[in-house]
Amino acid sequence: MISDNYIPEKINEYNAYLDGVKMIGVAASHTLPEVNMQTSTVSGMGVNGEIDSPTLGQFESMEQEIQFNTLYSSAVNALNPLNAVNLTFRAAQQVMDKSTGGGYAFKSLRIVEMGRVKKVKLGKIEKSNSMEAIVTLELTYILVEVDGEVIMEIDKLNQVYNINGVDMLAEVRGMT
Repeated sequence: MISDNYIPEKINEYNAYLDGVKMIGVAASHTLPEVNMQTSTVSGMGVNGEIDSPTLGQFESMEQEIQFNTLYSSAVNALNPLNAVNLTFRAAQQVMDKSTGGGYAFKSLRIVEMGRVKKVKLGKIEKSNSMEAIVTLELTYILVEVDGEVIMEIDKLNQVYNINGVDMLAEVRGMT
């Protein structure tokens, strides 16, 4: 369970894995995808104006960009459009432990993403520099886990939407 004794500070170290194999030749950082619910505008009698209403369990496109230093190794393995890409980020989060008077502790972070190749930017060729090639995935699945606890899971293909262990779509699935 996530404790109030810890003050989150930073990512101490992380690795990325493609189909369970540590990726080599990737950039030093990754920006994780935005997760936006689909919305529709609600207006009418008794509503002063408009409300942009999220539709529970329905999500907009989720994209993950993976930047590679060169087009080699794991970058090539991520290019096959016939296979789903299974990407995992594992990180050690550094936290301050209030219960020890400010000592440090480390908490695990695991993010699993699955999707298909949507776009490839081959990058540039420049002497003594990285290519900055980018593979963009269209995600159909994302799981975020902190210290072994699932805090968010979205599986667009299997009607799964869990937040902190609560099935957000149980009632919806029971009616359809």
